[in-house]
Amino acid sequence: MKTLSFSFSTKLTFDDYVHDHSFALRIIPPNTEAQKIISCGLDISPAVATKQTVDAFGNNVTAGYIQGDHRFLDFEIKGTAEVDSTKHSTFLMPCYLYQSEYTAPDEELRDFYTELKDKNISDVSDRAAFFSDILSDIIEYKKGVTTTATTAAEAFAMKTGVCQDFSHILISLLRMGGIHARYVAGLAFCDGETHSWVEYWTGNQWEGIDPANNCPVNDDYLVISTGRDFRDCAIDRGVMFGRYTQQLQLVRSVLT
Repeated sequence: MKTLSFSFSTKLTFDDYVHDHSFALRIIPPNTEAQKIISCGLDISPAVATKQTVDAFGNNVTAGYIQGDHRFLDFEIKGTAEVDSTKHSTFLMPCYLYQSEYTAPDEELRDFYTELKDKNISDVSDRAAFFSDILSDIIEYKKGVTTTATTAAEAFAMKTGVCQDFSHILISLLRMGGIHARYVAGLAFCDGETHSWVEYWTGNQWEGIDPANNCPVNDDYLVISTGRDFRDCAIDRGVMFGRYTQQLQLVRSVLT
């Protein structure tokens, strides 16, 4: 078990004024079997009243509404947590067995899985580690090539991507093999940005693996949200009105 101090901040800046801005933030880490949140404070600017809810996947959701004109939305969390990666969740949702928007394979990815599926690896954990090893060899970790809209099939075709892409590809492979798998967003030892990894169902519990770093998940990982893919775990989502054409996002995270 390890006690972690964490912080995460995002600054959204719009190139023109917006108004009637409804937003939902998945930013407050949940209490789970493997992590106990000792403290967590959330600051939002412009100051606004918010409502706390929990979505279908058990993620904490902070919902808010800014009516007047504004050109930015900043939010930050700071807190501490006790993490024990030897403890595991045992709650299974059937939806994690089925491909989702980001993980649906194309012909190339299905052919790749077909080449690997006959390997004599029956243990689920060994199979996940095997797939992770293969992806580490053939996929180049490179920023600026893919986006948050890139699917597993698209990233696999380019043979490049970031943690989100590694996670989507591994989830796709595991689900093709009849293994429940879910996407996890959070903070990890690779400070500076949010991170993503994968949890797979062993038959009795969820286990974590980080395909981007090709390693098991340990006490240096803090879960913020889980879901079928990136869409379920997006840190911020919103709808607004205005003449803006783009938004700039500055993200910073620290986990110690």
